[in-house]
Amino acid sequence: MESFSNQLYHMDCMDLLAQLPDGCVSMVLTDPPYGIQYQNNFAQHPHPMIAGDDGIDYAHFSKECFRILRDDAHAYFFTRFDCYPYHYQCLKQAGFSIKNCLVVEKGSVGGIGDLRGSYANNAEWIIFCQKGRRTFQSTTLLENRKKEGTLFRPGANPSKRYKTRFNACWFGAEYPKATHNAVWQKKNQIFHPTVKNEVFLSWLIQISSQPGELIFDGFMGSGSTAVAAISTGRRYLGAEINRDYFELAQSRIAQKGKELHHNESEDQEN
Repeated sequence: MESFSNQLYHMDCMDLLAQLPDGCVSMVLTDPPYGIQYQNNFAQHPHPMIAGDDGIDYAHFSKECFRILRDDAHAYFFTRFDCYPYHYQCLKQAGFSIKNCLVVEKGSVGGIGDLRGSYANNAEWIIFCQKGRRTFQSTTLLENRKKEGTLFRPGANPSKRYKTRFNACWFGAEYPKATHNAVWQKKNQIFHPTVKNEVFLSWLIQISSQPGELIFDGFMGSGSTAVAAISTGRRYLGAEINRDYFELAQSRIAQKGKELHHNESEDQEN
């Protein structure tokens, strides 16, 4: 499986999945197309419709993700409120134990749809699944509000400095946003209709995997999952069918590798 380590392929996700052996990845973190033919026509320069967004075989995709995931591992699938019931059912039938639906604040408020008769979309939904059972990793992401060593009740273990259990809703200044806004995209010259915040993804990766483990994203888009994996000392594997986004992801991956190498060189000098 080492040949697949730290690899991004310009190909259809389903074709890549067919080549992967059982239990070869340690975590799945992906945002598959929802089949809604999304295109933001209100943008000054609209992105092209995402390849595959006219629908994928989600039931087969779910089964393949379950197959390639090792036992006792976590998986995260981005979804939408109107796609959630179907995605939930497919993932359950594939064999996943569905534990939660995370609701995470977006970097910007959605501005499309029925502007006068519907609520603005300011959150991402992510279905959190397990294959078997895996406990969360200890991290230093968030400090507990209670002082370390506090006893919440007689006989209980004293509180730790850092949180070991997170809420299902991530809103507010203490949490990273799920996506980047248009200002960030313009500043960094990274344009994608659903670009995810690599810091947010790195939190999920740290909570659900250990350094050196392999993170799979079959719909890599602008490469945020790979960047998050690299920045946390994990390995990545994925596919992106769109040539422009594939090249963008490759560029971001190379840049992140240079940054880490530069930082390591500075640490050695100091």
